[in-house]
Amino acid sequence: MGDAATVAVQIVNYRTRRYLERCIETAVADLGGSGPAYEINLLDNASGEDLADLAARFSAVRASVAPSNVGFGGGHNLLARETEAPYLLILNPDVELRGPGTIARLLDVVAGDVRVSAAGPKLIMADGRPQPYDHGRLHGARAAIAIKGGHSYWRATDVRQEVAWVSGAAMLVKRAAFMAVGGFDERLFLYKEDEDLCLRMRAAGGVIVYEPGVVMGHHGSVVADRESELTGASSYFFAKHYEGRRSRKAFAAAHQTLAYLRL
Repeated sequence: MGDAATVAVQIVNYRTRRYLERCIETAVADLGGSGPAYEINLLDNASGEDLADLAARFSAVRASVAPSNVGFGGGHNLLARETEAPYLLILNPDVELRGPGTIARLLDVVAGDVRVSAAGPKLIMADGRPQPYDHGRLHGARAAIAIKGGHSYWRATDVRQEVAWVSGAAMLVKRAAFMAVGGFDERLFLYKEDEDLCLRMRAAGGVIVYEPGVVMGHHGSVVADRESELTGASSYFFAKHYEGRRSRKAFAAAHQTLAYLRL
């Protein structure tokens, strides 16, 4: 199945079965008909939920089980190694596609430019508002301060642009670019792994694109408490990328102050 697929949709499940079925339904509806050839690869991250019936229901779905909970990045690394599809669509199980041709349009962004390593859509919440931090800005003084402090600057936009990173909740990436940098850093068990991956792909010469013309729905934070998990992930991220940079804390403080002032 993998040899014929253009896009491998990857979903890692950890006690999110109540969202997963809807995610698959919307992906299959989006990719059916004249869409690109695809496969959907599921991994249950040792949560104890049986996904075999989903593989039986949808012909393009393949389900497997991790021997232990290897985290978000580790799960997607496992799935990426098991496909030959040139493009990977990394999806959270609580994402819903909102219209026909969504994946094809995102694929056009990545496949249409040799420089682009990955692209992400605009994520919206249940009430229709844009979800904060579906991307991190790359250009501009405000973005530069955040990046130098090890953080991200987000502002809602309807303009396609090159960015520092796009959310791992919905990211279409060239498999070759993903594998060339070693995939996700598995020491980031949950959170910051998308920022880290995109930073490394940019360092390797790739471009990351945010395409708000493509929209997906996202429930968000259905696996773990964001604040508790983010604290540990941020500490590791800072140590990995900003070791010995005394200026980081000054930029981080400036970033926090500007955020408080809503600038």
